[in-house]
Amino acid sequence: MDEVIIKVSSLDEFFDEARSSARRIDAGDFTPSPAAHLGFEDAETLLKALTPNRWTLLRTLRKGGPTSIRALSRLLGRDYRGVHSDVSALLELGLIDRDDKGLIRVPWSKITAELSIEEAA
Repeated sequence: MDEVIIKVSSLDEFFDEARSSARRIDAGDFTPSPAAHLGFEDAETLLKALTPNRWTLLRTLRKGGPTSIRALSRLLGRDYRGVHSDVSALLELGLIDRDDKGLIRVPWSKITAELSIEEAA
């Protein structure tokens, strides 16, 4: 899996997708999904979690490769505490992880965020 899709989805949509995946697996289809999914219950929650600073952090980290939080804060020209807070949030969301040396990295080659105007209203 090389891509993660971020979107707003209701609880009903989440369970519909889970049931569909379970039926596929029960039928013997173990083909992995082409993309991971990260869902938020509303647009406001998505936008609070993925702030402009965090998008910049993700792009910088993806471009530069695995690094320490301190080195990343220097690259971004930001305070260590703020970068550490953003890294913690992104680790919790699964948008970044740590390699075997403990360095942070973006494991995805593509992150797509989907937000429709109906969901944003």
